[in-house]
Amino acid sequence: WVPITLGYAQEKWDWVGHENGLDWRDGWQSRRNNKDTQESETRERIIITFIEAWERRLGSLCEQVVACPGALELVRALSEHGDLPLAVATSSRSEGVRKKRIKHEEMFQFFEHVVTGDDKNVRNGKPAPDIFLETARRLNVHPSECIVFEDSLQGAIAGKAAGCVTIAVPDKRMEKEAFIDHSDHVIPSMWHFEGKKWGIDVDMSNHSIDN
Repeated sequence: WVPITLGYAQEKWDWVGHENGLDWRDGWQSRRNNKDTQESETRERIIITFIEAWERRLGSLCEQVVACPGALELVRALSEHGDLPLAVATSSRSEGVRKKRIKHEEMFQFFEHVVTGDDKNVRNGKPAPDIFLETARRLNVHPSECIVFEDSLQGAIAGKAAGCVTIAVPDKRMEKEAFIDHSDHVIPSMWHFEGKKWGIDVDMSNHSIDN
């Protein structure tokens, strides 16, 4: 749900550093090749501090996540077809998902399974296909009969690698062209999904678009 860009990462790491009185760039270049034990311990301390602070920051952000435009409406429409099992396959950890669904239980109620990145049966994260293969297994559906909706490039690559029909819904801050070679279809938002292309009688253009 967050565009993975160097600029974004640097901005957030700087924020974490400021909140904890650290500058991750301060002396890092001179320290990175230093084999001294004390310097190694300093680097490890900085890394651990940043990771812990980053985890806390992500935890707070999880509770503020806003659903993609049209997501709830599409999920509801798909759920009305009794023969279409629905699931979530997310790289987020189970604790993060628990926080995310607090404000989105109306949507989560329609999902039969929620497979998270820290699931014991998901050995490799996206762009590896593991999480989609595991989700298809739990749904008792062959991957080739699954449709994956993805807003991240790594996720789209994973969906294709799993053999699923992959529909990319890129974050508005990301280049849509990057998804073309890694998905079967690219749409601006969930409001633009036309299921007839895949034998599903759901056309979101018939719904009220407010995005």
